[in-house]
Amino acid sequence: MVEAVWGRLRHSRRGERRKPSATSPIFVVIAGLRWAVAIALLALTGWGLASEARTSYLQSRIFSHFARETSFSVEPGPSETIVFPKWGPYDERLGYTGLPSFIASLSAHGFAVERQAEWSPPLTRFVDQGGYALYGEKPRAGLKLFDREQNLLYQISHPERAYPDFASIPPLVVKSLLFIEDRDLLDPENPGRNPAVQWGRFMLAVAGRLAGAFDHHFREGGASTLATQIEKFRHSPGGRTLGVIEKLRQMVSASALAYRDGTDTNPARQQIVTTYLNSEPLASRPGYGEIIGVPDALWFWYGTDLAVANRVLTAPATTKAEIARKGEIYRQVLSLLLAGRRPAYYLLENRAALGKLTDSCLRNLADAGVISIELRDAALHAQLDFRDELPPTARMSFVANKATDRLRAKLVSLLRLPDLYALDRLDLTGYGTIDTPAQKRITDVLEHLRDPAYDRSFGLVGKQLLGDGNPARVAWSVVLYERGADRNFLRVHADSLDEPFDINSGAKLQLGSTAKLRTLTPISASSTSCMVSWRHCRAVTCWRSRPPPKPTMTC
Repeated sequence: MVEAVWGRLRHSRRGERRKPSATSPIFVVIAGLRWAVAIALLALTGWGLASEARTSYLQSRIFSHFARETSFSVEPGPSETIVFPKWGPYDERLGYTGLPSFIASLSAHGFAVERQAEWSPPLTRFVDQGGYALYGEKPRAGLKLFDREQNLLYQISHPERAYPDFASIPPLVVKSLLFIEDRDLLDPENPGRNPAVQWGRFMLAVAGRLAGAFDHHFREGGASTLATQIEKFRHSPGGRTLGVIEKLRQMVSASALAYRDGTDTNPARQQIVTTYLNSEPLASRPGYGEIIGVPDALWFWYGTDLAVANRVLTAPATTKAEIARKGEIYRQVLSLLLAGRRPAYYLLENRAALGKLTDSCLRNLADAGVISIELRDAALHAQLDFRDELPPTARMSFVANKATDRLRAKLVSLLRLPDLYALDRLDLTGYGTIDTPAQKRITDVLEHLRDPAYDRSFGLVGKQLLGDGNPARVAWSVVLYERGADRNFLRVHADSLDEPFDINSGAKLQLGSTAKLRTLTPISASSTSCMVSWRHCRAVTCWRSRPPPKPTMTC
């Protein structure tokens, strides 16, 4: 029995000796392999993230595929999918935010929507989830009016000056802008790069926000790019980034826009430079209003014409006078690029601070090799001579524009706008019923009626006529309508008063009994036809008629 027990104990001890311990070589090897795999995975992940941040390979595939599905088409009748913007300086200025109220007001006056944009489901979901609508935005827009034959009556664009494309921008301006804002934006080695996000700056901004919970000094700095700033200028509430959610909305919307034409963003990145220079808000001036873009700001703040600036900044400067002139204009352009950070402060409140900031930037640009030492010195010696007064506007004949002014005033009333300033900045095209040749002929006759000899040739001088009075003191007016099947069409709206006042629509005439019988143009039965075109509803056909005709949708 003792031997049996002893044998079992010996067998148990041998089994214990054969079981490897935690410090045996095999466990060390396994643990080492685990750490090696973990380190390799971390390294591979880091390499992948760094590669993605540099090339945007995955982003280009994801956003380009998404952008292809976000589309719209103009279809007959009112749209059931379109969503109008609610805020944003660009959308407010061009009238897109006001479209719901405009359509309601026009509908109350007998107008009808002819065609509107129908959105694809992905675009609808994108906007419903907080994104901005993806479409080709206009660098310039304004009111256009046409007559019955679709000849141009009136046109105004804002901003008045703009770079038409990337090739028209002097390379010196492009290099300076990229040095200040985004030095790798036009990197040709990574054609699929996402221009809306700089991941290094973005991560620093995130870290700064987290550290800012303990020390507010860490909150300084941001992750803005030219692409996200364009979204801010145009579509963010008040043109400002009010929080993290708004910043993410700008980044996602700008990324989707950059890949609308495919994975290669080189053309989109050049367009971003052009759009930024044309859309940067640069304060406002009394007598003109808001100044948008560097080309317009050069003229309204410094009196420098865009064509002159482009020629001077592009051509080589050889003489002292040419170098001095180039330095002066370059200093003006650079100051405007820097003033975009705080436009009202730098351009209106503290121009001395803008001068110092420009001097500092000139030295940094020269140290980095962006500009020559010669150009730096010339720009440092130049002064920022701000224009004290706006250039005088060209004298316009009020007599020649009576019909156009009447159409504009009517649109202000129909759209319930505050003034003509707001109307002229809308992305709006109107088609009126004015007969331009007839309007011109009658206007010429009314102006010639100031001449006594001309009046005598028509038999207007005599008893119970003009008599011996001065005909130049008489104001003549003509309103002519053409009778249609179900409405009357305004063909001529003219008077001889060379003032903004419109006799036909603004004067109240007290006529005798016989004069009432001779009045052939009952205003209450008249109508004015027009067609209004908007970017969002793309041709809203409008009409007004009493009694109203049978409702018809005509595209």
